[in-house]
Amino acid sequence: MAERIYIADKETLDKTHANTTAILASLEDPDGKHKNAVRYGIKISKTESNPKNRVTYLYDAEGMTPAAMDYTNGVFNYGSWEGVGFAAPDKNYPCMVKYDGTEAYKLNPNDYSKKADGSTSEVSDLNFGGNAMAAFVGGWLCQYETATDEYIIWSNVRWDDSYNAEHRTDANGVERPGFYRRIYIPTLYNNVARSISGQLSMYSKNATQERTYIKANGDNWEHTSWSEYNYIISLLKIMAKTDDLKTAYGKGNMNGYVNDAAQHYGVLQAGTLDTQGQFFGYTATNKQVKVFHTEAIWGDQWERLVGLICKNGKLLVSMHGPYNFTGEGYHEIYDYVEKTGITAATGGWARDSICTEYGRITVTWNGASNTYLTAYFYINPTITAVALVGGHASHGARCGFYVYLSVSAGNAGWSIAPGLSSKMPLAA
Repeated sequence: MAERIYIADKETLDKTHANTTAILASLEDPDGKHKNAVRYGIKISKTESNPKNRVTYLYDAEGMTPAAMDYTNGVFNYGSWEGVGFAAPDKNYPCMVKYDGTEAYKLNPNDYSKKADGSTSEVSDLNFGGNAMAAFVGGWLCQYETATDEYIIWSNVRWDDSYNAEHRTDANGVERPGFYRRIYIPTLYNNVARSISGQLSMYSKNATQERTYIKANGDNWEHTSWSEYNYIISLLKIMAKTDDLKTAYGKGNMNGYVNDAAQHYGVLQAGTLDTQGQFFGYTATNKQVKVFHTEAIWGDQWERLVGLICKNGKLLVSMHGPYNFTGEGYHEIYDYVEKTGITAATGGWARDSICTEYGRITVTWNGASNTYLTAYFYINPTITAVALVGGHASHGARCGFYVYLSVSAGNAGWSIAPGLSSKMPLAA
């Protein structure tokens, strides 16, 4: 692993050393070994174009077998990852979450129509006072780069100050135990955005309308954030040891579009994979994909995020809020106009990226569908754009880790739907 160089004053270094020493000491057994502390990491070569060959396992991931769909037998092959780390059943599971943000009960992970105890669930019941959600518990993420490589590392402890838990930090800066993300693209029912099986997704609402419908669940509910999305994408790349996520996990509904509102434009009804476990996908390009118990991570419809804004070419981020659709108070992480010279809307296949504590960001787009990041990128540097991710049912191979920075908050259409998330409540 390439060396990182830090420049800091002695006081800062002393504080960092004391903090790290205290954290690690609390995790040590009397023999000096860390108890149950793990790090799973990948190193991504900036020069290697093959999406699999460019990724190398690090730390506790060394020697592990990557996970991927076995399309021949129609099963997900976990490799070395079944029940391990962030994929363990206590770290990721399906559940029903009440409007007040507390769990009502866990769902059977292989059949959401049942509770974990085998009794009938309310996963398809619009009268349930809450939503069907995928729980993401704990975790720390470290992302950085050197001149030659990018690094993404997950840990169950905070190894040092370069590890953050932004994905589960609330708008007040308080770290929560985890977060809940919608299992299904939200439907609109009684002016509330709901994640319920068997429903058709909402569309043709602008960002402000979406947020109103999301907040109708309760104040703790929100669009899925950039930090949550970045966290999930990072875990997928670690687990599959590749930048080619569609091959590893499933194509998704990327070619199912139908020019007919009566057929919901080809966007699939929620719940087609309710009996297919934690991960499932197809090589067919008009079927659903599911990762970490959440449907349509790409394909079907764009997912509108909060926390990532591109304002006149400046990429702005808020990792845990408070959120808005203007970028006010956000942190600038990249200036596309200054760095690339673009003056008009442009895009292409993502090639080069930068890996920062704020996430992995595409900075050049002259790759191909089967090289480098294997997904598309698009930007309009003349507007204030609210990030869309994933691609939709007529985007074909462009779907995947597709970040689209080219529509304003006022944009609405069949192809856009909101995410739906909430932070876990603090332990009593």
